[in-house]
Amino acid sequence: MTSSDIPRIPDAGWLEERLGEGSLWRPDEAGLPAELTDAESREFLLTVGFPAVNLHVVGIDTTHLRDEDGFEPLDSDEIYGRRYPDDDSPPKDFSLTVALWGDQHLMLDAADGGITHYDPNGWDHGDGWQGPAAHSLPALAVLLGLIAESADAVDADDDAERAAAITDLRERMAGQDFYVVDSAFWDEIFEQLA
Repeated sequence: MTSSDIPRIPDAGWLEERLGEGSLWRPDEAGLPAELTDAESREFLLTVGFPAVNLHVVGIDTTHLRDEDGFEPLDSDEIYGRRYPDDDSPPKDFSLTVALWGDQHLMLDAADGGITHYDPNGWDHGDGWQGPAAHSLPALAVLLGLIAESADAVDADDDAERAAAITDLRERMAGQDFYVVDSAFWDEIFEQLA
């Protein structure tokens, strides 16, 4: 598959072909928090859906999205350590957890739709925000689809085949979303795979 065959905004068929039938979480309008104001993210969730899967090959888990409180908005200023402890003002910016890797989170910015890496170990000293990880929710869905598509090759017993598959996957992901190149989240994923 060439990069020109990879959609920028995937449809349900493309995602389920890679992640499995029934793998998409597609809430209804009432299932989306009002704090999620990014129109593209809302439309994508309502019409296509987002993978709710456990990608064992890399350890990324999005199955929490199917839980009743799995898509709750969090106060961005609080989790990223930008709010003083005695600041009781109402939250203005929100983030929602869309993927977990161990204790690391990929967060959807509720207002602009960007995906950032959040390290909960740094929240209390202003070091929770670890930078962008994907351009948008549809872009992250494509990245997860590419990982699933490459899972068997990345998990191969032959070291040379495995190394080639990992290199190919990283190149395809970086070609799809430029944030992959400089993301500490993806760097750690690929370091673990190597």
